[in-house]
Amino acid sequence: MPMDWEEWQKKRQKGPSAPRKPENGEDGPQLPNFNNLLSKFRKSGGSKAPVWILLPIIVALWLLSGFFTVEPYERGLVKRFGQYSKSVEEGLRYHLPWPIETVIKVNYTQTRQFGVGGDRGGIGGLDEATMLTNDENIVNIQFVVQYKVDDPVAYAFHIYDPEKTIRDAAISAMREVIGRNTIYGALTDKRASIQNDTRETLQAMMAKYDTGLMVNNVELQDVHVPADVIQAFKDVTSAREDSERFVNEARGYRNNKLPEAEAKAYAVIAQAQAYKAERINIAKGDAARFTALLLEYRKSPEVTRQRLILETMDKVLPNVDKYLIGGKSGQGVLPLLGLNNPLTLPQLATSPPNSN
Repeated sequence: MPMDWEEWQKKRQKGPSAPRKPENGEDGPQLPNFNNLLSKFRKSGGSKAPVWILLPIIVALWLLSGFFTVEPYERGLVKRFGQYSKSVEEGLRYHLPWPIETVIKVNYTQTRQFGVGGDRGGIGGLDEATMLTNDENIVNIQFVVQYKVDDPVAYAFHIYDPEKTIRDAAISAMREVIGRNTIYGALTDKRASIQNDTRETLQAMMAKYDTGLMVNNVELQDVHVPADVIQAFKDVTSAREDSERFVNEARGYRNNKLPEAEAKAYAVIAQAQAYKAERINIAKGDAARFTALLLEYRKSPEVTRQRLILETMDKVLPNVDKYLIGGKSGQGVLPLLGLNNPLTLPQLATSPPNSN
């Protein structure tokens, strides 16, 4: 908040103010206003006292200015004559007063973040967010990096500007990872992989530079093609989607027909195997029957021959009425009698022959 002009003039007329405390968490000199102390001392009757009487007071106040407090989430870094001397934990601490020693306080528990590409406070424009993919397509990327201080000493003394360093390194790491991926992967299913690869690449760079920073997360906010080519990209995307749709339809047709064909093939194979087993069994049965018939033929050849003739005639003439009349009884049967009905046949076979 700006200081009022009249108030500033009044303070200026009263005398020089106390030294201002430096920024960036550094404890600077906190010396008392010696002119005001000397003026008060003279007004109180000590105008003729020598100056050396004030020296103990001045030294005591100078020594007391070395006390400082470190919060639980901070780490105190003591510098002696501008160089790092030691680290102190939380609590009330002491260092030699300025200009011998100074203190830098670093918050090492806070999670910090910055955005690239204009999102979440990102200060960069399209130049740093425009990148080239592996298939030579231009893509605009907006992402956020979250990090915290892992080594306060390296953070405070090894790098001149850690925030700018990690920002430039994050852009470089993202360009490297995007250059290994296609634009379709960056727009669709490769986002998680790109985030993890970028975080690992950025962390490796921070370790190489010894920045004392640890990268917690890299999150893609938006990935899109430039406005100048967005219509052509939409056409290409539509053609690719149609191609994928046709491929999926063909795969569905194949998945539908292939089981049917396999089922028919299995059925034909099963039928062939069943027919094979049937023919083998029939052949074995015929062979066994022929062997049995051969044994019977050897026992009585004539009877077996007549039996084979009758069985063969029965197979050759399956739909014809057949009558067998043999012996002396068949000599008296006239061909004009109705032979189709066995009941009309005369009892010639059963009638005994006339002895006369």
